[in-house]
Amino acid sequence: MDRRTLVVIAALAAVVPTAVEAQSAPPIGVRAAGMGGAFTAVADDGSAPFWNPAGLASGTFAGFTLDGNSFDRESGMFFGFATPPLGLTYYRTTSTAPPETGRNGPVVTTAIHHAGGTFVQSLGDRGLAVGATVKAVHGGGATAFDTDAGFMASGSLGQIGLTVHNAFAPTLGDVHLDRRVRAGIAIHLRQDLTAAADVEFTKSSSPGGPWRDAAAGVEAHPFQKAWLRGGVHWNTAGGPEGASPVGSLGGSLAVYGQLRIDAQVSFSSKETHQGWGIGLSFIY
Repeated sequence: MDRRTLVVIAALAAVVPTAVEAQSAPPIGVRAAGMGGAFTAVADDGSAPFWNPAGLASGTFAGFTLDGNSFDRESGMFFGFATPPLGLTYYRTTSTAPPETGRNGPVVTTAIHHAGGTFVQSLGDRGLAVGATVKAVHGGGATAFDTDAGFMASGSLGQIGLTVHNAFAPTLGDVHLDRRVRAGIAIHLRQDLTAAADVEFTKSSSPGGPWRDAAAGVEAHPFQKAWLRGGVHWNTAGGPEGASPVGSLGGSLAVYGQLRIDAQVSFSSKETHQGWGIGLSFIY
């Protein structure tokens, strides 16, 4: 590992706080959700500007993603276009907080809009890349600028990724987007089978309480026009939420050339930890 690689890793790791209570991670990307969220080192399609901007360097020549997810009391609508040098993205997330004063209390729904451009830079010819999504964020009656940053190391056996979301931790009225840091690894078990795992270093304040995510998932391409996915993620922050892992199943079907329909369902023994997603994607 050369000096530039060490500098990049150190710079990204330096922004990890020792204790963070962040806004809940939005449910973005049907393909990612189908793998349980184990996607930081997999991201190579139109959702890469969100999951790991550096993934564009080793991703497809061109791709777009248009989809929506719903999980618990949160939802996310996403559009992304990506090519190896750059990408464009817009997504809207909503979160509904339960009443604070019982069943008759007010229900507060928060909507955040993100729009940005992604830039990626390869570091030599060793499969290393860094990327950043520079975005305008609007919500709570205010607008701010923020950045998501990513690192990806790619090789014949797989990838290692690291992503920093909300690097500047902006405040939008009463809404504060705290910094979130996530790392992942993906291993190509076969040409048509990938296994992946993710771990978060920061906590998020989900509707059910503090959440720090860990995830594992697989993606298979058993047929020419079909992809199958599965995964599980769980809370490592402790408390009752950690006893209810969330499973997921998903898939894609090519309906015309490289145009695909994507879908996923998420399920758990806890009634609120359930969700679904559907979308369209194109990969060339």
